[in-house]
Amino acid sequence: MVKLLQPAGDERIINEALGIDWSNWDFPSHLAYSQRAMTAFWPTAVIAAPKEPIHLKRAGSGLELADLAFTEPGTDRAMTAEQLLDRRLYNDALLVMHRGQVVHESYRNGMLDTDRHVNHSTTKSLSTLLVGIAIEDGLVDPAAPITDYLEVFADLPDWRRVSVQHALDMRTGLRYEEHYEDPDCVCWSYFRATGYYPPSKDTYAGYVAWVRDLMREADCAPGERFVYSSPVTNALGMVAASVYGRSVAELLEEKIYRRIGAESDAWLNLDPSGVAVTEGQLSLRLRDFARWAGLFLDRGRNLAGEQVVPAAFIDDITIPRPELRAAWQLGDYAAMFPEGQYRNQTYVLDADCTQMAMLGIHGQFALVDLERELLAVGYGSYPDQVGPVFVDSMFSLWELLRTEFPA
Repeated sequence: MVKLLQPAGDERIINEALGIDWSNWDFPSHLAYSQRAMTAFWPTAVIAAPKEPIHLKRAGSGLELADLAFTEPGTDRAMTAEQLLDRRLYNDALLVMHRGQVVHESYRNGMLDTDRHVNHSTTKSLSTLLVGIAIEDGLVDPAAPITDYLEVFADLPDWRRVSVQHALDMRTGLRYEEHYEDPDCVCWSYFRATGYYPPSKDTYAGYVAWVRDLMREADCAPGERFVYSSPVTNALGMVAASVYGRSVAELLEEKIYRRIGAESDAWLNLDPSGVAVTEGQLSLRLRDFARWAGLFLDRGRNLAGEQVVPAAFIDDITIPRPELRAAWQLGDYAAMFPEGQYRNQTYVLDADCTQMAMLGIHGQFALVDLERELLAVGYGSYPDQVGPVFVDSMFSLWELLRTEFPA
């Protein structure tokens, strides 16, 4: 059994002296504090680290960000990578690995190497590896209806048309929008129901109740187009819990977290009914983020070369697929990665499928280049959920790193 932590009090204070609590944790000036303190306002399952971590190897000579200069995105002004991280990405921490060795690790904006930081939607790629393991174990058929494993939604006709693979690829056809700039967007009622914010008088009692009322119908055929949909990822976590008969936190601890050789316990937040918020609410130390994301760089193997996640599940992400490209082009994010696709809850950036990305609001990312054996993971406190300044700056940094470490 995993340890459960419960927040104290109805107001769920994060920092009393600064007036930061559950209701205002995402104010821009509060993010550097609140994103390291998710246990203050969420019920939390503690995912235990192993007794002995797998230590990260370090390169003999490191990467000095102050020495890496380039032109600021959108202008012709010179800027160092350190300035970009601090002034454009609002970065809290960055770790870069090349060929299995750490070439850079830095912390800023008050974050320490012992802090855990919320991963937001990079959690999607990390947590869904459980489904890949369940497929390998013969417990899940990706072509089967997701309701074969989710009785709670089995009476919803449009959910019965959605396969597990449709959910993995965010091509469910279910009606949903996630437009943060629109205060009337349906996503905000989802966030409130799940526990991101205090409930109002008409808040649903958790994720399942919200889905059954507001995400029960389709607006296109499954497989037709990519629609970014955080609620679908929680359903995938529920699939894993269902087929193994254990909680998501227990599964993550046994099948992934201990096996990657993590150095410190992780946090996984739960909605008010106890459903694991696998779409966004893991909190990790930076080095453990790198250990976990590193599974994507080495076909599911940990830093000791041991197979943790089936290679086939990772390899499947890197296959160019016309149907995924077509669905991606119909989605809202097509302009961000014009040659991209989305597979197994992971972004693919290029036509050859050699680069992958995990992205989370407020500046969280993991970037993978298979040809260069390059990994960059970062935590941030970017003031908006997302925006062109962040996206352009992040990929400017990524291209700089790719140039520094050619294939």
